[in-house]
Amino acid sequence: MNQHLVKVFILLFILSGCQESVNYAKSDRYPWQVTLMSDGSSQIFGIHLGVTTVDEVWQMLGKGPKLALFENPDGKLSLELFYKEFTRAGLSGKLILTVENEGNVLQDLKQQAHKKEQLESGVTQHYMQTQSLPVIESLKIVAMTYMPYADLEEEMVTARFGEPAEKIRSHEKAQHWLYPDKGLDLIINESGKEILQYVSPKEFTSLVKPLRP
Repeated sequence: MNQHLVKVFILLFILSGCQESVNYAKSDRYPWQVTLMSDGSSQIFGIHLGVTTVDEVWQMLGKGPKLALFENPDGKLSLELFYKEFTRAGLSGKLILTVENEGNVLQDLKQQAHKKEQLESGVTQHYMQTQSLPVIESLKIVAMTYMPYADLEEEMVTARFGEPAEKIRSHEKAQHWLYPDKGLDLIINESGKEILQYVSPKEFTSLVKPLRP
């Protein structure tokens, strides 16, 4: 990692407590600021998982994300909003928001898709028509994935997120740092960028189940 970039990123961490944000509360600006809600859910970047709707996200972040409908080999569908450029308080990265699978909405979207593509993972990606978008406005965001462009050094992660409750190595160069109280699975990637996966703490067991033997 470029040494200048490291110094800049460290400086952002040090100054995080005194920077101001025009659009976001001080508790909603950084990826380590996870607000726990009384119903067992959580809020990150102003998005309340299980409560904030797609329409509310569009009002906050704009209607510019790519929409992707994925179908697993078992037929399970998932809809994601993908923001390629997401910046808060000087930190930039990619933001992916997973939408709830409510009723037959996603199944209907699949039927309306104008194109599909088989990915190497075995997952099928369906491409949706623009006119289909209004039907998802009331659907809620249930999970979030944040991929910062800058590398997160382990010391930085510990300083901001604290010591993880558990570490699970899923790959020779990738390790999952688990924070069940925050609903966070933070993947430390020694050969690539880090990945932060958020769900409501009450849903954390389902998130990490695939990591268990």
